[in-house]
Amino acid sequence: MKNTINQLAVLDRAKTMVLKGYNLNDSLSTSSLIELLQLKMINGVAHFLYKKKDGTIREAWGTLLEKVIINNINGNGEARKYYSCQAYFDIESQSWRSFRYENLITIID
Repeated sequence: MKNTINQLAVLDRAKTMVLKGYNLNDSLSTSSLIELLQLKMINGVAHFLYKKKDGTIREAWGTLLEKVIINNINGNGEARKYYSCQAYFDIESQSWRSFRYENLITIID
């Protein structure tokens, strides 16, 4: 069970965002928020908002709980993190979704 924030992952993710042209402070805060979201999803269900590719805002309930995702594995073997995306299992639609790191808006408690 994951219970700490990985600072190296935060810095690496922020570096990637800065190289794409994003502001350093925004990149660091968004990267920390992504790490917190991953922590929440690994340990249960998280409620969060992100901006979709078409510009609309999506409210999502997602998880990365092992007992949920083990029965729903699919894909081509490449992790979405290599494409600067966060994957999650959508509780409402019972399917996999993803969004770009920089599009995360907030985590709702």
